[in-house]
Amino acid sequence: MKPHNPPELHIRRFRAMGTEVELQLWNADKQRADNALSLAERFFRQRQARLSRFRPHSELSRLNQAAGEPFHASQTLYDLVQSALAWRETTGGLFDPTLLHNLIAWGYDRTFTDITAAQADGHAPAVPPAHARPPVASAVQLGDRRQITLPAGVGLDLGGIAKGWTIQQAAYRLHRWGPCLIDAGGDIACLGKPPAGPWLVPVEDPLEPELDIAVLSLTDQAVATSSRAYRRWMQGDSPAHHLLDPRTGAPAETTVLSATVAGERLPDVEIHAKTALILGEEAGLAYLNQLSDVYGILVTEDGRRLLSNTFEEHAYVSSGNYADRFRRPI
Repeated sequence: MKPHNPPELHIRRFRAMGTEVELQLWNADKQRADNALSLAERFFRQRQARLSRFRPHSELSRLNQAAGEPFHASQTLYDLVQSALAWRETTGGLFDPTLLHNLIAWGYDRTFTDITAAQADGHAPAVPPAHARPPVASAVQLGDRRQITLPAGVGLDLGGIAKGWTIQQAAYRLHRWGPCLIDAGGDIACLGKPPAGPWLVPVEDPLEPELDIAVLSLTDQAVATSSRAYRRWMQGDSPAHHLLDPRTGAPAETTVLSATVAGERLPDVEIHAKTALILGEEAGLAYLNQLSDVYGILVTEDGRRLLSNTFEEHAYVSSGNYADRFRRPI
């Protein structure tokens, strides 16, 4: 009888959706694992081609170009728009997918890589008009047969919710072949349990990225971080970042530098993290504490770490670099 081969960890890395993506899969067969990882990478690239606002011929861009007229959407785009609008209602408007033109006005009119390159060359984005305000998401109409109608002058940026959905869906597909983890720029979904136990996921200190502030123990869960520490640029003489407050249409003014939230599904924790950051430390922590199915940690500009009520039930909170001891070699 042929001996049973133990599962091994297979890893694939590539760039997609404006970030570095890492796929991890436990499987005993290298060829089978390679095929599964290839399919997951292809899924990322297909969804990016459909949902990126930076690609002029993507389906999302064509929807935005059709503002004022009915647009017949694919099931994927229709479901994401429907979900995004529902989350706007759930969060009381603190998550709003209709801020595209405000993002553009504030200088986020191209990929962040291109923004960084332009500013390095001395080409800063123009200062936005002081009267720029967000449109109203409730004006977006969803009709029969996957029809979406945007009001004239309204554009959608699905950003984090599209990224989170893509990661989660890719994880569902990859999990057919064994325990898996997908990490796309710190937004992580994992399914199944590796041979050595739960997935151990460090939480990076936004003030000192070489250090970890916590280690999460995850099984069939997801974690997302919303942060002002990285995607920021100079807007004229003032700093700007990509996390807009829908109440003002401008970059959120908050003492929270980063919010990391864990729960069952990545699209959900993506939105919870962004909402907590926009709300600020007191209201943001209260927001997380009233949610029964998530836990999180907020880091303030001055380095304070604010934990939700149940965070330490799921994580080891580190001081210094002690969390490095929990890292698994790859």
